Amino acid sequence: CGEGEKKAAPEKKFGYVAVCAGAGLEAVFRDLGVDGLVGGGQTMNPSTEDILKEIERTPAEIVYVLPNNKNIIMAAEQCVPLCEDKKVIVLPTKTVPQGISAMLSADPEASEEENTQAMTAAFANVHTSEVTYAARDSDFDGFAIKQGDYLALEEHQLFGTDQDLDTLLTRLAQAPEHQDAGFITIFYGEDVTEEQAQKAADIFTEACPSAEINLLPGGQPVYYYMISAE
Repeated sequence: CGEGEKKAAPEKKFGYVAVCAGAGLEAVFRDLGVDGLVGGGQTMNPSTEDILKEIERTPAEIVYVLPNNKNIIMAAEQCVPLCEDKKVIVLPTKTVPQGISAMLSADPEASEEENTQAMTAAFANVHTSEVTYAARDSDFDGFAIKQGDYLALEEHQLFGTDQDLDTLLTRLAQAPEHQDAGFITIFYGEDVTEEQAQKAADIFTEACPSAEINLLPGGQPVYYYMISAE
């Protein structure tokens, strides 16, 4: 890698670096075996240098990077030629739930090719929705958004807006992606109480009878809910 004072010699075959914001999400990635975490997400994109630092600290021959945001993929890919003593593989995950799904499929015993294939196949099946609010009047994908509106996004595209959060969550839960899902995970953000989050989970449980619903504290900023459907 570059000239860093904290270079870790390889102790294992595979290592993992993920980008995310929120203590709960960081804990999920740590539990799944991620070595290095880079703070960042929608509101603050980490630099190539930030990502490279974590790659250097990871004691593995091959380091997978999960950018978990389409705006971070390029910065992550710039680490590949900068790293001389480790092989860097960037998996183009566009959302945190995709990154989590990829990690769930990681296999330390597999060959590099098998591991890359398994992780890529896993995150390709994940559909991500997010719920946030409009801090000001704005224009999103050509739609006029009013300050204080709740916004639901599907794969970062506008799904709908409403002044009532429960109404919006109900509409989102009735979307085909959630109706067809076997597993739905709801990560609730730092501005959401456990009680509010439970209400959101109840809405999804009622609207999606064939899905197994999991509710987890993500602690992410900006997004009240990040919803993963598989």
